[in-house]
Amino acid sequence: MRIYLSGPISGASRNDIAGWRQHVAGMLPQHVDVYDPAASPYDASLAYEAAESPSAALGRLMHGRLVVDRNKHIIQSSDVVLANFLHSDHASIGSIGELFWANAFRIPIVLVREQSGNVHDHAMLNAIASVVASSLEEGCDAILNILGTDARVGGRG
Repeated sequence: MRIYLSGPISGASRNDIAGWRQHVAGMLPQHVDVYDPAASPYDASLAYEAAESPSAALGRLMHGRLVVDRNKHIIQSSDVVLANFLHSDHASIGSIGELFWANAFRIPIVLVREQSGNVHDHAMLNAIASVVASSLEEGCDAILNILGTDARVGGRG
């Protein structure tokens, strides 16, 4: 069983990117394979904030194409996508794209965000989500329910 972890990267700190992902991996049973795209090289810069040379723009484009192709194929082979948007203050374009791929591939989506006041509380995202949870623990419980496993959150100890 494979879970794909989706969440904001651009403009986020290393701790914001990695902390929740490690927490989720630790809550799920060991037999659940957690794929974290942030474990591979990523670009968290906000490219629109600074001018870049043509060669730098080309390098960023090539990296983007690699990330798109890799993540799309991994999502397609996943059993569930968990998207964490807790405490988001701006829309995560990459994560939203990943959720629409998951929906197109008929992969269940567990969306984690505050019940109200979150920028990702959007009719289209809510419509494609299998479950909308308000905590990572609730999201992990939803994953286990979707996967039909009787293991409980906290299974890696």
